Amino acid sequence: MTALTLTKVSKSFGAVEVLKDINLTVEDGEFVVFVGPSGCGKSTLLRVIAGLEDATKGTVNIGGDEVNQVPPAKRGIAMVFQSYALYPHLSVRDNMALGLKQEKQPKSVIEDRVNKAVHMLDLDKYVDRRPSDLSGGQRQRVGIARALALTPDLLIADEPTSALDVSVQARFLDLLQELQG
Repeated sequence: MTALTLTKVSKSFGAVEVLKDINLTVEDGEFVVFVGPSGCGKSTLLRVIAGLEDATKGTVNIGGDEVNQVPPAKRGIAMVFQSYALYPHLSVRDNMALGLKQEKQPKSVIEDRVNKAVHMLDLDKYVDRRPSDLSGGQRQRVGIARALALTPDLLIADEPTSALDVSVQARFLDLLQELQG
C-alpha cells in the first residue's frame, strides 16, 4: 500500500464544520484505524480521502501526489463501504469484475484477480448469485473481495467487519496483515 498525507484538511457541510484541520501521515505499508463515536466524522474523512467528498480546505496526497482534483477512479484507491454498495442486477462475479472492466483490464487478468479474491474470502459457492440472495455478512465479503481484486495502492474500509461473524472478522484482519507485509 502507498503513503497518504493529509495537510490541514477540513470539510464543512454548509455552516457545519465536520472535519477541522486534520493533519495525518500514513507511511507506505502502515495500517491505521480511526476510532470515535458515531457522527464524529470518520466516514466523512474516508470519503474525502477517496475523493467521494471534496475537502473544503487542505490537501490530500497519495503516493506523494496531491489528489484533491483527481477523480476517485484515478486515485488508486479501493473502498469497502459499510453499506456494501453492490449492484443488485449483477452477480457476485460481475460485481467483483466491474471495476477491473472499467480499468480496461484484459479478460485473463480480470478472471485471475476475481478468482484469487473469491478464494481469499471463501466466496466460491456464491459467485453466480445476486446480492439479494446473500446474507449481510456474505455481501460484505463480496465488497471486500471486490476491493481486493482491484489490487489498489490504498485500501480504505468503512466498518468493514461490522456485518461479519467473528471467525470471518479474524480471517479478514489476518488477510489485511498479509497484504500489508
